[in-house]
Amino acid sequence: MAGRAYSGAPMNTGLKRTHLYEWHVKHGDIVEFAGWEMPVRFSDIREEHMAVREAVGIFDTTHMARFSISGPDAVDFLQTVTTNNVRKLRINMGHYSTCLNERGGVRDDLMLYRVGEHEFIWVTNASNASKIWGHLQEHSSGFDVHLEDWSRRVVMIAVQGPNALELLSRMANTDVRSLPRFSCSRMTLFGQDCYLCRTGYTGEAGGEILLLDTPFNDEGRRKAIEFWERILSTGEDLGARPCGLGSRDSTRLEAGFVLYGHELDEDTSPIEARIPYAVKLKVEPHYIGYDVVYRHKKEGAIRKTRIGFVMVDRGIPRQGYRLLSDGNEIGVVTSGGLSPILGKGIGMGYVSPGSVDEGDTIEVDIKGRIRRAEARKWPFYDPQRYGEARNQ
Repeated sequence: MAGRAYSGAPMNTGLKRTHLYEWHVKHGDIVEFAGWEMPVRFSDIREEHMAVREAVGIFDTTHMARFSISGPDAVDFLQTVTTNNVRKLRINMGHYSTCLNERGGVRDDLMLYRVGEHEFIWVTNASNASKIWGHLQEHSSGFDVHLEDWSRRVVMIAVQGPNALELLSRMANTDVRSLPRFSCSRMTLFGQDCYLCRTGYTGEAGGEILLLDTPFNDEGRRKAIEFWERILSTGEDLGARPCGLGSRDSTRLEAGFVLYGHELDEDTSPIEARIPYAVKLKVEPHYIGYDVVYRHKKEGAIRKTRIGFVMVDRGIPRQGYRLLSDGNEIGVVTSGGLSPILGKGIGMGYVSPGSVDEGDTIEVDIKGRIRRAEARKWPFYDPQRYGEARNQ
């Protein structure tokens, strides 16, 4: 694969780098993202997108934060700072959840994995790492828990696509297809100690690998790069290719997944974001923001609601563009882009409750040009042809 130069302005040397940075800078286009120097692409973003949909894409997700929470009070503590039911989370399983402020707004969304009776791994967004670490420390007072930041000593790599489970089985030297979705199993991959989590952010089958014992030093970086290159070589006949932030965003958008800073923020509740599966009620002790979420879910007392849409007219929607109905402003676009599957612009946004139904025609103000779109449910692709559900 030919080497690539930096794209855009020179990088700020104060930015963080993952263990795989030296490989990325030789093979990809580097951009600033959430305080990190990360590859936006290694080839064409659309080609990487289709590799995820039709073969297997490999993502470096080490920029995300990983925290260990352990101790006798770990369950009670996590029950107060996350919205899903931690008590029902079985060992070696994970679930999607949110962490809220007192107003019911989302401080971050997260994956929580239970890896022992009193031991959990919390994976959170890079942009919110410091905020959430401080939040956990602040609210752990009075609980017998131990918090550790694993972010700089555990590499994280996502393997996603219809051929992902075959590739992961080769890496494990055993068939991993029987592992249920959302499981988190400690196993050996390429002879290395790892957690294999059957989760992802693309809508496709696959897993997220936590490569343990990889400190951010020369030895840890060497180990990470060798592991990364071996994934690519082992999956070469399966169509494996490295993928950057561009295709990570386009695949999650096609799947209808929320992104912090777009669909989620501290002024938006999980109910307004239409991610009710991340929220459980009647959970004791009540989590921070419980009363607001209860009103939103039980009484429908929301101020806005998330919708999806597909462009009818030519045009690509972008964050911040106005959404209209019959010329009247009803909301705003939070995420938008081109769907390689549909060959059309797609997007998500917030509108006034009850203002839009599925199938309705709405308009998007694209730099002063009014373009028609149709309100659609997500995922935006045909789940019989793409996504993990096609195999079920």
